[in-house]
Amino acid sequence: MYRLLLCLVMVLLAATPAWAAEAGQVSVPLQGDQPRGDEARQAALRQGLETVITRLTGRDRVAELPGVAEALADPRRWLSRYSYEAGEPPRLSALFDDRALTRYLADHGAPVWGGSQPPVLVWLVTEGTGRGDLVTGGDPLARRLEQVAERRGLSLVLPEGDQRDRDTVTVADVRGRFDGPVLQASRRYDTAWVATAVLYDGAASTLNWRLLHDGEAVAGERARADGTDAALDDFIAALSDQMAERYAVGGDEPESTAPDTAGDGPASPPVIGAGSPAGGDILLRDDRVITVRGVDTLGAWHRLYQELADLGPVRKVALRVVSDDRVQFELAFSGDRAELARLVASLDAVRDCGDPAAPPLTYCLR
Repeated sequence: MYRLLLCLVMVLLAATPAWAAEAGQVSVPLQGDQPRGDEARQAALRQGLETVITRLTGRDRVAELPGVAEALADPRRWLSRYSYEAGEPPRLSALFDDRALTRYLADHGAPVWGGSQPPVLVWLVTEGTGRGDLVTGGDPLARRLEQVAERRGLSLVLPEGDQRDRDTVTVADVRGRFDGPVLQASRRYDTAWVATAVLYDGAASTLNWRLLHDGEAVAGERARADGTDAALDDFIAALSDQMAERYAVGGDEPESTAPDTAGDGPASPPVIGAGSPAGGDILLRDDRVITVRGVDTLGAWHRLYQELADLGPVRKVALRVVSDDRVQFELAFSGDRAELARLVASLDAVRDCGDPAAPPLTYCLR
């Protein structure tokens, strides 16, 4: 069975995996007396590319990151297509190759989001003249939060604010930091990350926020800003920084230590193990090698391969071993084994086997 699977796998190794276009899609206003001229277009492309890099890294001051200045110097290098949108002012809609950008940034040592970022549920109370109001999906402030979060690449969830929420949590619970009702109301949204915040408007705005993970407070601040918009910008920036610290990969590995990607790139590792006894142990030990059990159909293999290849910091996926119902891949990856383990464990296709005797980075197919 595994020989047939191996043959079919090798046919599909050259397939290009799917990659979501949303991270690379931007719409930028065109400025100047000639908004469709070369100068305005180049400025808009640079601004759009900077926005995409912000999404991919979770950082706001991206110009300080390694490799970014070179990337911004030639936006067309990363451009897939662009078009003009009517309006006042007109806008430039552009699609950049976010996958190539992610790999480039990781190669240069810049931190990049790895895989799907877990969402953050935000319970935000605005303090007016009364007891305060909870910001829910569809509110003007909610849209403002979503716009800032989109620019930073942060996955944000806002409560429905329906009767089910109102029966469980109140404005006073959020304002008073009574985590029990807040966490109980948060269960329906299925996220381990919950932020609570209270916004006080006045001559200067103050936003008092906390971030909880699995019910435990991990960060918080009472910050002042010049107005509501600035306070919300700072709040989302702080949340994004907290998430990027935990889920961004790279940032400390220079390009020279990463696999050489010049020209046609490094040769794929050989497919070994064809002569191994069925069900025998796979003896490879490497920080960038993973083993997955239960892969006994071509469809299962293809799903697994596609999910691995779609992980942003992963530059290449190469088959190393097919043995019985197991496959082993070597990943060209900017990061350490702990980061790789976290990324792979987040995939829908795999789960922890729960076998302490298994080799490192061993998973079971779901």
